[in-house]
Amino acid sequence: MSDKNLNQIKSEKIAPSLHDAADQEVKMSSSRMSRTALATKNAAFGLVGQVVNLVVAFASRTVFIYVLGEYYLGVNYLFVDILNVLSFAELGFGSAMTFALYSPVAKGQSEKVQQLIYFYRNAYRVIAFVVLLFGLALLPFLQYLVSGAGTITLSELRLYFLIFLANTVISYFVTYKFGLLNALQKTYVQTNFGTITTTACSLAQIAALVLVQSFLVYLLANFAVLTVSRFVLARYLNDRYPILKNKPENLLPKSEKRKILHEVKGLAVHQFSGVAVHATDSIIIAAIPALGIVLVGAVGNYNMIIMAVQAINLVLVNSVVAGFGNLAALESKQKFREVFDEANFIGFWVFGLCTVCFFVLLPSFIELWIGETYLIDAASFTLILVNFYLQGLSVVYNNARIAKGNFNKDKWWSLLQAVTNLVVSVVCALQFGLVGVFVGTVVSRLVFVISRPCSTYRFLFGCSPRRYFVDTVKYCLFVVLAAVVSASVTAVFLSALSIANFCLATIVCFVFTNVVFFVCTFKSPVFRAVKKRVSYLAKPLLERGDHS
Repeated sequence: MSDKNLNQIKSEKIAPSLHDAADQEVKMSSSRMSRTALATKNAAFGLVGQVVNLVVAFASRTVFIYVLGEYYLGVNYLFVDILNVLSFAELGFGSAMTFALYSPVAKGQSEKVQQLIYFYRNAYRVIAFVVLLFGLALLPFLQYLVSGAGTITLSELRLYFLIFLANTVISYFVTYKFGLLNALQKTYVQTNFGTITTTACSLAQIAALVLVQSFLVYLLANFAVLTVSRFVLARYLNDRYPILKNKPENLLPKSEKRKILHEVKGLAVHQFSGVAVHATDSIIIAAIPALGIVLVGAVGNYNMIIMAVQAINLVLVNSVVAGFGNLAALESKQKFREVFDEANFIGFWVFGLCTVCFFVLLPSFIELWIGETYLIDAASFTLILVNFYLQGLSVVYNNARIAKGNFNKDKWWSLLQAVTNLVVSVVCALQFGLVGVFVGTVVSRLVFVISRPCSTYRFLFGCSPRRYFVDTVKYCLFVVLAAVVSASVTAVFLSALSIANFCLATIVCFVFTNVVFFVCTFKSPVFRAVKKRVSYLAKPLLERGDHS
C-alpha cells in the first residue's frame, strides 16, 4: 500500500467524520507514514508497553506469592483460564471484524466502515450477555473444578469467580472499538492505554496486598481500575473517532451480514481450538486430585514469565498484521509471500532465542526468585518450551491466514487439534501426571504446524508449502543446536547459583545463541532481505543522530 493510497484512506473518506484535531493528525501522518513506518511505531510502543507490563506484573506477583501463598495463586491462575474458555462465546468475531475492515478502510469507504462497527457493537453486546449466562451457569459446578484448595471455602471461591466474570463481561463493551485502530495500523494507542492501565492495576493490587492482605480486596482493586480505564479509553476513542459512536444512516445489508456470519462459522471452530489448546491445561491440572490447585500455581509462575516474554515477541511479529491485511488486499501474492518469509524468519529468530534462554535460565531464575518449592519437573518444563516455540512458529502463518480471510478452508484441522489436545491431555495426565498434560498440548500443536500449511498454503501464496516445511525444520534444528551450545557453556556459571552467576549466564546464553543463529543463516537470501529492511528502518534514526 502506497503513501498515496494511505492518504486517500484517511483524509478523503474517513477523516471527514473525525474530530477536527484528529482529522489534521491523520492527514499529517498519512502523508509521511508508510505501512512499514506505522508497523515500526506500533512495535516500538508495544515493546515499551510490554516491558513495563512485565516489570509491574512481576512485582505484583512477587508480593502476591509472599503474602497470600500457593493456594490463592493457583485459584487466580485457574479462574483466568476458565474465563478464557468462556471467551469461546466470542466465536472469532474479533478476527472477522479486523478482516472485514481491511478492505473498506483501504478503499476509503467511510459508510461501510461505520456500518461494520455498528454491527460488531451489537454482536459484542450479545456476546457479553452469553458469557455472563455461561459464567453464572458454571457456579454450581465450581467445586468440581478445584481440587486441594486448602482453607478456601466454596462461597469464597464463588465470590472470587463472580468478580473475574464481571471483569470479562464489561470488557466486551469496549473491545469492538479496537477494530478501527487495528485497520488504521494505530494499535499503539491501545498499547499506551494498556500500559498505563496495567501499571495502575499492579500498584493498586500491591497496595491492597501490603495494607489489607486480602485476596478479595486484591481482586476488587483490579476490577475498579480496569473498569474506569476501559470507559476512559472508550470516551477517548469516541471523541477522536465519532464514527465509533454514531449510528449509520443505513444498516449493514443482510447479504454482508450473511457473508460475515459465514466466516464466523469457520472462525468459531478456530476459536474453540485456540481455547482448547491454550486455556484447558490449568483446568485439567486443578480437576485431577493427584495434581491439584497448588500445582496450577507452580505451572502458572512459569507461564507468567513465558507469556510475558511471548507478549513482547508478539508485538514484534504482530506489528505487521495490519500490513499483511493491506498487502493481501492491494499487492500480488508474490509480494505477500516475500514479506511473509521475512516475518517468518524474524519469528524464528525471536522465538528461538527466547526458547533457548528459557531452557537454560528459567529454572534457575524460579529458584532464585521464590525457591525450589515452586519448581516443576524437567520433562514438563521442556514440553512447555516446545509448545512455546511451536506456537511462535504458528504466529506469522496465522496472521497471514487472517489477512486473507481464510477461515473456513482449514477449520476441520482446527477441530482435530482441539480434540487431540483434550483427549491426549486428559488420558496422559491420568496415566503420567503433569507431564501427560503437556504431551497432549505439544501433540495438538504439531497437528497445527503440519496440517494448516498443507491445507491453505496454495490459497495464500499460490505455491506448494514444501519450502515452508524445509525452512521450519531447519529453524528447529538451529534452535536445538543453540540450546546445546548455550547450555554447555553456561553450566559452569549455574552450578553454583547466585545472582551474579545468573546474570553472567544470561549474557553468555544470549550472545552464544545469537552467534549460532547468525552462523547458520547469514548466507541465506532471507537473512539479507531482513538485514536490508532493518537498515532501511534504522537509517532515519542514524541520520537524526548525526544531525544532533
